[in-house]
Amino acid sequence: MGQTHKVTRRSVLKAGVLGAPLLLLRIAHADAEPAEIPTATPEPKIRDSKLQPLGYRFGRVFHDGAVVREQASAKAVPLRRLSANEVIPLFGQVVGEGPWAYNPFWYLTTDGYVHSSNVQPCNQVLNQPLAEVGEDGLWSEVTVPLTEVRATANPTASVRHIVYYGCTFRILRVVEGSDGRPWYLIADGNAGNYGLGYVRAEHLRPLGPEDFAPISPDVPPEHKRIEVDLKAQTVTAYEYDRPVFTARTATGGQFRTPEGVRSFATNRGEFRIFRKNAGTRMTGGTRGYDYYDLPGVSWASYFTGSGIAFHGTYWHNDYGRPRSHGCVNLLPEQAKWVFRWTTPAYPHTLRTHLVTRREEGSLVRVF
Repeated sequence: MGQTHKVTRRSVLKAGVLGAPLLLLRIAHADAEPAEIPTATPEPKIRDSKLQPLGYRFGRVFHDGAVVREQASAKAVPLRRLSANEVIPLFGQVVGEGPWAYNPFWYLTTDGYVHSSNVQPCNQVLNQPLAEVGEDGLWSEVTVPLTEVRATANPTASVRHIVYYGCTFRILRVVEGSDGRPWYLIADGNAGNYGLGYVRAEHLRPLGPEDFAPISPDVPPEHKRIEVDLKAQTVTAYEYDRPVFTARTATGGQFRTPEGVRSFATNRGEFRIFRKNAGTRMTGGTRGYDYYDLPGVSWASYFTGSGIAFHGTYWHNDYGRPRSHGCVNLLPEQAKWVFRWTTPAYPHTLRTHLVTRREEGSLVRVF
């Protein structure tokens, strides 16, 4: 299993608004066969004195045609094009030029630079499978860049979904697959005991009480608040009016619908977090327009009755501009921090939504 490094408030603040990904520094590798970890990691062909630590060793490409360039600039010479779900090594990030002022971050890969919006930063950690799972199941997170959810515990069975680094699911049970390896039957937190399908057990890390333990429980709830700045596209948490966490975000934007372009702007005002789910499936929109079906959305902390929440995001890495259907998008590790820091506290034994009275939840200000 991979080693997790402890994160302090100082390290969180140091990452800051500039968007250096937070938390979990794990060493691993992704290859065509995820179970095989190479004995050597490729070296970058470029040496860059401005390179900043990233905290992730790999990037999963979101779409076909993403470009690796000779320099960290949208105007630089293109070297090669990448394919969707290709996994590339990442050696760090630099502040470059374009293509947009709000997101100037580029990642150095083996032979050049790729813009951060084109890849999901991730790691690969293989986990020791559980021998058995209780009848209530337990939460887990995907610790590899991507893995296939199959109809049966068979590596040749039909693929129902592909799920990605940072997704969270409930493990319903463990079975021996046709390949002699352990597999987990998994489900979303809002799907009851209906299984989504089977995943190789080593690709999921079972979550324990420490993953749900409240952060700063000694601070009275009235001295905690979390602010969403829509203009700056930032999320900042305060204790006694002192910032203890900040991150870049992507809030509600505009989408093409059957009725024309519609605004899904995140509501302004004061709210309270009143509902949480450690992992959920989010669906909505209209097919052919703005439809989405997203299993395993992690660490959702809801603060409006219409379903607006802070949550982890694995389908884009383009923070700094509005582009959601109203929710407050964060990196999975950042959403987990918010989930643990805010009230109500979520018991690690819970397997579905936690709902509390609104006045009991943490204050959220959106402006």
